[in-house]
Amino acid sequence: MLKLNKIIEYLFYAFVFLLPWQTKWIWHYGKLDDEVSQYLSLSLYGTEILLFIILALAIIFKIKKKDEEQITLNIRILDFYILLSVFSLLALMSIFFAPDKLVALYSLIKLLLGFALVVFILNFKFSFKKLGLVFIAAGLIQSLLAIYQFMTQTIWASKWLGMAQQLITNGGVSVVESETMRWLRAYGSLPHPNILAGYLAICLILLIVMLFLIKNKKQQIFLWLSLPILIAGLFFTFSKSASIAFIIGLFFVGLLAVITKDKNNKIIFAHIILVILTISSVLILIYQDTVITRLQGETRLEARSFDERNDYFKQAQDLAKDNFLLGGGLGNYTRALYDYDEEKQPVWYYQPVHNVYFIVLIEMGVLGFIIFMVIIIEIFRRVYHFKFTEYSGLIKILKNFHEKSISQFYKNRLFWFLAYATIFLMLLVIMVFDHYLWTLYFGIMLFWLCLGLLLKQISLLK
Repeated sequence: MLKLNKIIEYLFYAFVFLLPWQTKWIWHYGKLDDEVSQYLSLSLYGTEILLFIILALAIIFKIKKKDEEQITLNIRILDFYILLSVFSLLALMSIFFAPDKLVALYSLIKLLLGFALVVFILNFKFSFKKLGLVFIAAGLIQSLLAIYQFMTQTIWASKWLGMAQQLITNGGVSVVESETMRWLRAYGSLPHPNILAGYLAICLILLIVMLFLIKNKKQQIFLWLSLPILIAGLFFTFSKSASIAFIIGLFFVGLLAVITKDKNNKIIFAHIILVILTISSVLILIYQDTVITRLQGETRLEARSFDERNDYFKQAQDLAKDNFLLGGGLGNYTRALYDYDEEKQPVWYYQPVHNVYFIVLIEMGVLGFIIFMVIIIEIFRRVYHFKFTEYSGLIKILKNFHEKSISQFYKNRLFWFLAYATIFLMLLVIMVFDHYLWTLYFGIMLFWLCLGLLLKQISLLK
């Protein structure tokens, strides 16, 4: 019989693996002028139930075993506990200023669930190698699904898998359109191609780092075979924001391979770049019209998308002025936008601005925004100044990384640390161009999952 701690560990891997699947029960349909708004509707997700079970079992395990090596308060990052507690308090206070208090309470629960996930990650033992393989396996399935969707130009509906039907002929569906063709972008099992793209970019960075670390031949074969499939999956989303984030992440991972002066890592990275360039070049050559259309942004839909994003930013600027001090309430961005607009529009018109930082400011006010930025700044401060064996400071550590005095065990830890630091930077870039890491359940969980994994690495390196 498996021990309780092993059950919890493998349930955690299952949670990460299943997270992209959006199986849910919509228990409340939020409305604007009698029309249903997805941003005001409330749902219970299948993976959310799984996470509640994991957290409950973790509490039982602590009470029953009292094993300080398994679950204990990690005081090395006590300042983050304090910052997250203050942010939670401000989120709670925002409910009092929210027009739709039920939505604000629902959003608070999702935020607290993300914080609970961080605390769990910080205080429970698991294998980063196994977790990385789980991430990649989940990304591989999503990529295969994305490739199939693009090749067949079909996305079917499944309530059990949490997938909505997407028809290329329908308005509101994400497509690439020119004067002569119209292509359906790949969604995977997620609500939008940009969300799938951000997820696959994270999986790719983890895959690349694991190619540096893993020596097992079978696992290496799995990783090398997965690499071109994940690249193709990312390509068929035609997401500009995730592509920018991935290029930034790839640059920092490549910099790591060069600075550490490990010949083997340089060879591996050169092969990785060769695979990426080969797959990307072939796909660009085959679908060059689609790529050019997406990059130039001169066609009807591309121009419309650009204009809509500009409109969202203008709306956000107006809302920020009215909600600067106290905020409009957690999860109430679209409600505030609707109330602000004197000329009422159809419900689909009221969308969150594609910038998380703006949304945090508008929903939680200036104090909530400041605490949110302090959390981010403190993470980067810890990344830059962390201590590693006898060395202190990121630059000094990287310069001395090749020294034989640093064991392979510590080198592996350093690679994992820099992998999640890179992923967190990618998420911050995506947050400049999109809103799902704050407004949608999957994005919320993904953000706090990655942040928790980075904080875990910060607490391990000493």
